Amino acid sequence: MTEEAGYGLFMLVLGGVVLLHVPLKSVLRKAALPALVAFVGFGIALSAVDQQLDLVTRDLRDRIWALAQLGLVALLFRVGLESDLGRLAAQLRRAVRIWVPNMVIPAAMAFALIWVWPGFGPVPALLCGIAASATSIGVSVAPWEEAHALESDDGALMLDVAELDDLSAVILLGIVFAVAPGLHAGNGMIGEAMRAGAVQIAKIALFSAGCYGFSRLVEPRLSALFAKVDPQLGPFVFAAGTVFLIAAVADVLGFSMAVGAVFAGLAFSRDPAEHQIDEAFAYVLALFGPFFFLSIGLSVGFDGLGPAIPLAVALFVVLVAGKVLGAGLATWVVAGQRTGWLIGVSMVPRAEIFLIVMAHGLSLGAWAVPPTLYTACVLAAVATCIAAPLVVTRLLGHNRPTAKGPT
Repeated sequence: MTEEAGYGLFMLVLGGVVLLHVPLKSVLRKAALPALVAFVGFGIALSAVDQQLDLVTRDLRDRIWALAQLGLVALLFRVGLESDLGRLAAQLRRAVRIWVPNMVIPAAMAFALIWVWPGFGPVPALLCGIAASATSIGVSVAPWEEAHALESDDGALMLDVAELDDLSAVILLGIVFAVAPGLHAGNGMIGEAMRAGAVQIAKIALFSAGCYGFSRLVEPRLSALFAKVDPQLGPFVFAAGTVFLIAAVADVLGFSMAVGAVFAGLAFSRDPAEHQIDEAFAYVLALFGPFFFLSIGLSVGFDGLGPAIPLAVALFVVLVAGKVLGAGLATWVVAGQRTGWLIGVSMVPRAEIFLIVMAHGLSLGAWAVPPTLYTACVLAAVATCIAAPLVVTRLLGHNRPTAKGPT
């Protein structure tokens, strides 16, 4: 295939995915489903066709992966940007009582499942456990927004717990990637793995302090300067350039760009132009976000599909039960039975962070995330993103959340 033909196929995929985003999102929203389901499915279908016709060249995969990284950074930057640290601090005691079991119980259940499943070791189990601790803010929020319930007390509590879930999973991801090679090497390297983990924790603490200092001392002045030069585009251009620089620094330090993107979002979350920046990044995400989920589906192989299906079913059960038990029971104690069911089921969807952790593990090699486990995780994640919003929509239809009181 010539270079021109290769770029032609790339442009065909680029244009097709971008054009499909809005109509697919509109159609699936009516069914209370997230658009990511369609793009992961599109990627899986493209992988299946490629297995028969060999259409997807290495160059095309690399270009899709590059677009996926842009989508990943935009996606997680908005997760950090939309995190209200002031509100989290105000409700921290209440939210933490739910967040801790909501994180620990599904992580422990997923870890145990993969640990006892034939053919896997401690590293795949550890990565899957960390991935299972997170939820998907985007998928969780959608049915609440459709029901105009996100501004209720229950909706605010759900959002706080989801944000804590994702932040903790991203930080743990940076630590585990440092210790995983030592754990894989065997007993003689356990001490080295622990030392690597301690160094990584120290680096994350310093990185966090640097981002906090940037947020308080540097960002307001530079953002104001860019806004003075160009009131319309200045804040967005400054934020866009900065987020990619911070993501690059995080990648160099060994955290992965996911960690850097979230921390960059947190650094800009206090900016007076936060709403303007968020709206501008919504366009970036609309263009590049689908490619992240497309690349996830495209990574699914069909050689081990048979063994992956029973594992996917078992993992789906664990992902659902872990959040319903971890978040649901804890919320039941804190806020009552009705809210417990609502928030427990709302925490079930796994998408961004779950898939990011497993995709990074796959990039390390089969010793970290075997292809069969990766395929099972993708299938189980898609199933949670289909089932949970449907149930939450029905629960919200039957139960009016508690109205948000005065602040």
